Amino acid sequence: VGDLYPLVGSNASKNLANSLWSDPEAVPPGCKAVVELEIELLTGRTHQIRGQLSTEGFPLVGDAQYGGAIPGNTFMPPNTSFDDDGDGEVSTKARPPYGYARFDKLALQCSQLEFLDPNIVLKDDGTEVGRISDRWNVFRLEDAWWTPDLVNYQQQMSSSSPLVETNSVPTDASDEMLVRELKNAATSSVVRDHDSKSYSPLPPNILLTPGVHKYVLVKATKYSSSNDTAEIEWFVKSASPEECGGPYHANVAQGLVEELQRKGYDVTVTGGGRIDYNEYAPHAHVYGFSYGFGKGDHAKAASIIESSSKNTIIATFDNSNTLY
Repeated sequence: VGDLYPLVGSNASKNLANSLWSDPEAVPPGCKAVVELEIELLTGRTHQIRGQLSTEGFPLVGDAQYGGAIPGNTFMPPNTSFDDDGDGEVSTKARPPYGYARFDKLALQCSQLEFLDPNIVLKDDGTEVGRISDRWNVFRLEDAWWTPDLVNYQQQMSSSSPLVETNSVPTDASDEMLVRELKNAATSSVVRDHDSKSYSPLPPNILLTPGVHKYVLVKATKYSSSNDTAEIEWFVKSASPEECGGPYHANVAQGLVEELQRKGYDVTVTGGGRIDYNEYAPHAHVYGFSYGFGKGDHAKAASIIESSSKNTIIATFDNSNTLY
């Protein structure tokens, strides 16, 4: 099993997905990463690899027959004549069966062949015959057709410049200023009844807006003066600028922080970043950082999302420092 390559969360990931599939619509819903596997066939055919991996929930990239690609809208029978490359020349070529994505390549390639080298023996009648020898031949192919795409992804991720969404807003000074205001408000004189049992229910532990948005990880603590115990709750919130009133992490946090303070909790925003949330998969990918609050504990945020959703949302995370 090789390294995991995310398909969401950065420009490099999106470029990788566009390279492996013919177009974004061909990527199966819920597919958020790819990984290289080397499999040894003891018996059977390559069809066995495709079918068994698909049964386990890991179809091969580009394998529309087994769920590794979404078939194109136009279903073409074999031996259909059309202009392949737009040069005006129409050709007839053998086509795959109905239902295959038209230009997707199947990510299945032989990487190694091993066999005994036969001895050629000359018989008395002058004919040649093969005899098994003890010479074991091994032929190995290190690269596959998708290898350049993986190398390109690694080079982009190792680049010194952050991979920023084209619609993102520079938030260093502005975000830090709003964070300071929010922290000052949290330490000001707020009326709290730490031992009150009559407060309204807490907001949900996860508040996620579909799409790619900034998120904050919030720790809320309520102390009891009667027995010196502390009640701790964790919250993960992502929101669009339209929802929270601004483009900064502090805007995302403000409403939740103020609500928890009114309920008697001491509140700390421990960090932030971004969440790419697909409500239909459903899947949430946590990554990035906040200029004002710092980098969130993405592993913890992903764990909270899964546990609070009772595992109905699959959550992944990427701690790469190059992701904003």
